[in-house]
Amino acid sequence: MRQIRSAVSRFIGRLGSDNSHPVIAAACVLLAAALIAEYMTRAATDASSTVSVRHLALVLVTLVGLIGGMFRPQWFLWAALVAGEMLMLAMPMITPLAVIITCTGFLAYLDTWSGAIATGMLLISTTFGVEPSSGRLLVATLQNLAFYCFPLVTGLLLHMMRQRDHDSYLLRRQQEREDTARGMHDTISNDLAYLILRIDHAEACGMPAGEQEYRQQLRELRIAADSAMTHTHTVIDSLEEHVEQQPQSQPSEPRSTAALPLAPDADHATVQQAELQSLIDDEEAKLESLGFTGDNLLGELRRPLSPDMMRLLTGLLTELYANIAKHADPAEWYAVSISFDAEELHISVSDTIAEHDGKLGLGSGLDRYRAIIEKAGGSFTIHTEQRYWQLDAAIPNKSDNGLHP
Repeated sequence: MRQIRSAVSRFIGRLGSDNSHPVIAAACVLLAAALIAEYMTRAATDASSTVSVRHLALVLVTLVGLIGGMFRPQWFLWAALVAGEMLMLAMPMITPLAVIITCTGFLAYLDTWSGAIATGMLLISTTFGVEPSSGRLLVATLQNLAFYCFPLVTGLLLHMMRQRDHDSYLLRRQQEREDTARGMHDTISNDLAYLILRIDHAEACGMPAGEQEYRQQLRELRIAADSAMTHTHTVIDSLEEHVEQQPQSQPSEPRSTAALPLAPDADHATVQQAELQSLIDDEEAKLESLGFTGDNLLGELRRPLSPDMMRLLTGLLTELYANIAKHADPAEWYAVSISFDAEELHISVSDTIAEHDGKLGLGSGLDRYRAIIEKAGGSFTIHTEQRYWQLDAAIPNKSDNGLHP
């Protein structure tokens, strides 16, 4: 008895307890109930022509196919289709016709080739018994083609809609992964790289002379570590929101760049100018703490930038300053310039590559921004000659530039 229960459990496990097609399952239940009711009614009224071993076997196979189709429709619906077709040809019943039409549509929905094969089987079976020379074959074929192609076309349309939704879901998930990777690189990776560089710089310079300077260094290191921790929590919260809600993916924001829709354009531009200048001042202070010296020039922003452009610009500037800290020579001069005109936003960065580059990072940050800018119709060029490194980027400053950083 225990072996029988084990075998039954394994069979149910193979069938699968989860049902990813509730509409198919509900339709199978209704068709099975209708088939039983119609067969019992006909057996009660005309038992001599209805109750036979062959007819009963076809009904049972059709019921098994419908019940199994609730769990594994791509397998069992074939049994319901074939048995229902044979039952329809053997007995004048309505339910088997509904079974084969429904099964054809579901098979087309699940797989294109399955729906085409099922439709071909129906067309071939319905031409049996029609004499080719009688002139009725063509008429019967056209009638059956118009009748049986309806479930095929319906199933194919539903299959295309499901595939489109599936592709859209995969694209959204891919965008979310790219946003998460870029956010982690632009925040956590750069924060940790700066922390490592500060520790290396402090080790190279030795212990400070006074206790106040020593405590100042510790405070700066703690601020860098706290920033990395804060960005880590932000990324974790973002991932949890994606899992729970799966919203439309939003780009990562290195710092607050929220739009002010109610503010006049002049005031909005002033706010964005102050945010960019604050970002540059913070990054310049970080570089100075590592021994860098350079020029940081920010042009006048005459009209406000779009939210996407602002996010892209702040993220790119953060990445460029982190790139200087990780790869440039602190003993040489660096320069960062940002300018605006009516058509484009221009960014220029130059520095000298360190002789012993620590290679902090994967080197993929600028490649991501290059792809975004070039996709929007801008330019992104890097020129390297010996140790000299130069970057020039031009981004179209339009509201419909297609930027999705």
